[in-house]
Amino acid sequence: MAKVIVLEQGQKKTYNLTRDATTIGRSPDSHIPLSDIRASRRHATIARLGDEYEIRDEGSQNGTRVNGSFVERRTLRQGDVVEIGDVRIAFEAFDTGSITQKLPRMDEPDREDLLRERENLLRLQRVTMAINSTLELQKLLGMIVDHAIELTEAERGFLILSGDGDMKFEVARNFAKEEVTGPEFTISRTIAEKVLLSGEPVLAVNAMEDGRFKEIQSISVIGLRSVLCLPFSSRGRPIGVLYIDNRLQKGVFSRVHLRMLEALASQAALAIEHARVFAELKDRERELLEANQRVEKLNLALKDRVEKQQVEITEIRSELAVKQSELEHRFDYASIIGRSPAMQTVFKRLDRIIPTEMPVLVEGESGTGKELVARAIHYMGSRRKRKFVSENCAALPETLLESELFGYMRGAFTGAHRDRKGLFEEASGGTLFLDEVGDMSPEMQKKLLRVLQEKEIRPVGGKETIPVDVRIISASNRNLRKLVEQGAFREDLFYRLCVLTIEIPPLRERRDDIPLLFAHFFEETKKTGQRVPERVDPGVMEILRAYDWPGNVRELENEVRRMIALSDTVVDIDCVSESVRFAEPRSQGEPGPGGFAPLDDQVRDLEIREIRRALAASGGNKTRAAELLGISRFTLQRKLEKYGIDAPD
Repeated sequence: MAKVIVLEQGQKKTYNLTRDATTIGRSPDSHIPLSDIRASRRHATIARLGDEYEIRDEGSQNGTRVNGSFVERRTLRQGDVVEIGDVRIAFEAFDTGSITQKLPRMDEPDREDLLRERENLLRLQRVTMAINSTLELQKLLGMIVDHAIELTEAERGFLILSGDGDMKFEVARNFAKEEVTGPEFTISRTIAEKVLLSGEPVLAVNAMEDGRFKEIQSISVIGLRSVLCLPFSSRGRPIGVLYIDNRLQKGVFSRVHLRMLEALASQAALAIEHARVFAELKDRERELLEANQRVEKLNLALKDRVEKQQVEITEIRSELAVKQSELEHRFDYASIIGRSPAMQTVFKRLDRIIPTEMPVLVEGESGTGKELVARAIHYMGSRRKRKFVSENCAALPETLLESELFGYMRGAFTGAHRDRKGLFEEASGGTLFLDEVGDMSPEMQKKLLRVLQEKEIRPVGGKETIPVDVRIISASNRNLRKLVEQGAFREDLFYRLCVLTIEIPPLRERRDDIPLLFAHFFEETKKTGQRVPERVDPGVMEILRAYDWPGNVRELENEVRRMIALSDTVVDIDCVSESVRFAEPRSQGEPGPGGFAPLDDQVRDLEIREIRRALAASGGNKTRAAELLGISRFTLQRKLEKYGIDAPD
């Protein structure tokens, strides 16, 4: 008579196999009860078949091993060791008195097992080749389910994909390849959702009696027995489950079937991903074709529109030709605002300066736009593709200015942790603009002169010289000739810088440009998204034209932005700064030989300013303006005509 010796938690128990079927499991009714938590309630059975005994796994969750290998069923031989979790059960065909203390032997697999495994591998190979033979997604999904049913001899198969928070039945068919109607009501959605969320497969020999599913009412309603459900993933994320069942028989599916379907699911996931990518490419190809068709229609519509606009284009070209003839300039000075005679003189001067490579000295008061003119010379000249670099010589002390212009080497002074290029080297091939050059120290003037003569620089702390090719544009709001006469500026450097000169007139000498500049700053403010007033009181412009603007264009820009910020829907006279409204007029007459300005010029300027102030104060009312000036309306009208003053109605 055979027996088994059970080793569990250090204790040994012996059971004689007197029954035809000896049950093993955690159930108290088992003939061989176990306490290991990895043992199922009804885990396995040892059946007596004549003179032989066979171990059978009853669809356990963690499987049954014999001599280290998982088995579904296996004939037991003398010395075999059955493992269930941490429990070891030694089989004794004869009464030997005690269990052997030797390690369990590991027999070679049976020839029958090898043949079965080989056949399964061949079947999987054929299935893999089949599912990789198509890129049509729907056809592929049907093939996966059909092959899963064929491999496991299931009754039905379902392929369920997840998306948008729900589960979609892509395929539902039976062993005869017939469609299953209403699949969502004929399977256990709870099992499918559990597998999808956990990523772990579920194998049930008899779902109706399985303790894991005792709270799932749908199983008893459906009458479900054998179930095998496993997930499949793509790029590390679950995309659905493969669900097969048999409602009539229990114990249909085994762990062998699970391993086969896991291999199938792995290949199926790749095939599905490839099919999806192919479908997306087909969709994009179709979208591209449709887009091309839409483009062709748009091109036809555009052609019609272009033909209709030919007349308009011709008119625009005509207008541009007229404006071009009016400007009579070789270059476009759109970035410099001004149409006054004084600015036309500047533009004509620039036409002659720009094509040259000679140094240029830009003279003018602060705020007149000297750097703007320097940029125009660079970006319209032959060096436009290289750098334009500028530096304010009055803003830096001598030592710092030297390192900025010529660069320095690492370790040349405290804080020089690395080599740094100077502005001369950065601007090589381009233009270097030196603003306020008259404020340079004598020593710095000497170093700058050497660079201009030798056309090479030596960085601070360096030993080697670096050749540079730079066009110099300098500027100063001080009279360099007077500085030379006073000995404050080197004469030789002056002649190096002052090869070509251009003088930018102050704003008070081009008052006709004030409305243009006002409108430009107004539009620039609007582009920033800031709210701007709807209109401007006519008197405001008269006040602005009457003011002398010692800060020139820069001061006007600040005043315009201030008025916009302080106004609501209308820029009125109250928005103008008091310093502008009540400023004393300044004579524009040039001093004569005796040091006095011509009296006629002073009288003319005074009358023009006072008339404009009166018109501004009266809101353009000529009668009221004449009263403020203490003259008749007729006299005021004659002076308006004499001086060319436009008075608003």
